[in-house]
Amino acid sequence: MKNKTIKPGKNRKRTLTGVYHIKRKLLVAPLDKALEKQVNRKRVSLRKGDTVKVLVGSNKGKTSTVERVNYDKGVVYLKDFKVTNSRGQEKLLPFQASNLIITNLVLTDKKRLIVKKPKKQNI
Repeated sequence: MKNKTIKPGKNRKRTLTGVYHIKRKLLVAPLDKALEKQVNRKRVSLRKGDTVKVLVGSNKGKTSTVERVNYDKGVVYLKDFKVTNSRGQEKLLPFQASNLIITNLVLTDKKRLIVKKPKKQNI
């Protein structure tokens, strides 16, 4: 989403109260170097089933698959990372998409990585 203003409050409001299809485009993560060359993109929006590697925090360097993606909150839940709450229930630990790197993609959806045609140059 292109920022039309430099005011931080307006930018925060736009990400929190935005439309669903815009929020989906904001939840992207960078690709691994090998995968980047294969797909010819630098970053892709996350979806369930993608394999990711954690870049920051106490779980740095660990790999897991995406269990759930919450576009409203802007977080990703990974399969192997759980925390126990005060009631004794196990909950999935939320991660920011910018703190992850995608190592393997789910390519069952044909429309996920549409190859764009190069623009014709007028001579």
